[in-house]
Amino acid sequence: MSYEGYVDQLLLLIKEKRDTMIAVANKTGYISEQTVKCSQDLDKLIYKYQEIIYEKK
Repeated sequence: MSYEGYVDQLLLLIKEKRDTMIAVANKTGYISEQTVKCSQDLDKLIYKYQEIIYEKK
């Protein structure tokens, strides 16, 4: 997979995880265990994206 393809895939995963987190938060509350887990997963994806972007510069 090309660099651009990988970045695009990562951005898609970030969007999907964000959407999931919002849905879970609306259903279970903003401080529920499930919402916090989604938030942590989202943080990891965003961190990975930032890491890749800064490596490229």
